[in-house]
Amino acid sequence: MNIENIKKVCVAGWGKSGIALCNVLLELSKEPCVTECKARDAFHPSVIDNYRRKGVHFEFGGHSENFMKGADLVVLSPGVDPYASAVVKIAHGLHIPIVGEVEFASWLTQAKFVAITGTNGKTTTTFLTYRALKEKRKRVFLGGNIGIPISSFILRTRKTDIIVLEISSFQLETIVEFRPLVAAILNIEPNHLDRHASFKEYFDAKMNIFRNQKKDDYAVINKYMQLCGDIEKKVVSHILHFSDECSNANFSCVYRIGSIFGIDKATCLGVFSRFKGIPHRMQVIRQIRGITFMNDSKSTNPSSTIWAFRNIKAPVILIAGGRDKGVDYGEIVPFLKNVKKVNLFGEAAHKIQMALSAHAAVELFPSLDAAVRASFSQAHAGDTVLLSPMCSSFDMFSNYMQRGRTFIEIVNNLQT
Repeated sequence: MNIENIKKVCVAGWGKSGIALCNVLLELSKEPCVTECKARDAFHPSVIDNYRRKGVHFEFGGHSENFMKGADLVVLSPGVDPYASAVVKIAHGLHIPIVGEVEFASWLTQAKFVAITGTNGKTTTTFLTYRALKEKRKRVFLGGNIGIPISSFILRTRKTDIIVLEISSFQLETIVEFRPLVAAILNIEPNHLDRHASFKEYFDAKMNIFRNQKKDDYAVINKYMQLCGDIEKKVVSHILHFSDECSNANFSCVYRIGSIFGIDKATCLGVFSRFKGIPHRMQVIRQIRGITFMNDSKSTNPSSTIWAFRNIKAPVILIAGGRDKGVDYGEIVPFLKNVKKVNLFGEAAHKIQMALSAHAAVELFPSLDAAVRASFSQAHAGDTVLLSPMCSSFDMFSNYMQRGRTFIEIVNNLQT
């Protein structure tokens, strides 16, 4: 894409990615306009006023044809549905090209991309890959779905740099030319079926990570993944396998990616030994009277919660719930052996109750706070109270991080 021919860019969504995009567009002397479905009072007024003074145009509370008219390009933030959103329908009607933030940012660099996707384990694997590469290469950048917009650093990158990305199905839906030197897929389980019409659609979105690769690129694939054969039929790049047969799958994937860049196993092992975990993923908060409280707020699907169960040996009181993503909560039933109680909150509570009530003691609560306090009163020394929601956070929280921070605050305020 010739960026020189693009003058006016419509940015859909005023979150982290939207702000980063506007900064890039202003630096490139483009004309940014932001269309946001939320009301203006949902955002800090001084920030909006500051960007208005810089030349950014805004509309809040919906999307309109008049506002978007004349744009050369629409760039979607990751949370904007590329099929159902009104902004997309308007753009199609006006014949304006649409891309996502990852795609747009990739036009602005010659650096090499390492892109990592999967249903579970993306964040940990991406972070560990970044740290391993940093051991040998000075200029390595970390971004994507891990919480750092690519646009926030893209103009500082050079041809010899490496950009390590965690990339979601939402971001992969809007890929056009994006070509990672290394594309890794960890696993694929049903997820985000509230957004994707079917598991096939979700699978196809994930497969976009390989879409533009050439024969001299690399595909790093879990050897024992159920869909491994289906994936490899569609891959033209050089395939490297990893597995969790003898070790942690995340670590095994990092070994494989590291080997492409000359990073030896000993270096990777050093990185792993210093790794203290990712916030909101199996994060131990505190112990009270012998009861361990663990924050796994990043777990937004049943397979992720199953992974948590497999890594906890103690009896568990599970706190789950949130906004339903169209998944089957019954998947966790075979793994409930050590679960003493399931305490539910949020919009999906009744659906989860229906799936689990014949197999576990289940109770519903009006809030996360009430569920935590009840769990504390029901637990005994040696138990683990685990927040592992299996759902998105958007019924009560802005994201899984806010949900996790709220859980931490509640736990830290419990009276011993």
